[in-house]
Amino acid sequence: MSARILTAERGRVTRFLEADGRYGIETTADVEPVLEHAKALHNEGRQHAPNGDQHLASIPIVVLNAWAQRRGVTFADVMNDVRLLEEFLRDPAHSDFRVFKGEL
Repeated sequence: MSARILTAERGRVTRFLEADGRYGIETTADVEPVLEHAKALHNEGRQHAPNGDQHLASIPIVVLNAWAQRRGVTFADVMNDVRLLEEFLRDPAHSDFRVFKGEL
């Protein structure tokens, strides 16, 4: 397998992969800062955005995109279907991304 870095920026790397005549693109990211930020907001009681909207979660795009792919849908599908986004948010495996821990 050969890999070539396409982009590298602030904790996120995207690589072009080639193996056995097949190609792919892989993006990896350090999500620890996002998890820490969501935890801090929750612990400080800052569960509303400056405009007054409820701040439900902080979710890195790479995390939501990977979940969507495993679920068999696209990132755009998740962004356009509140039920899919709620499914992601209700999953206990994703609770660390939640700022507001109450009922959706």
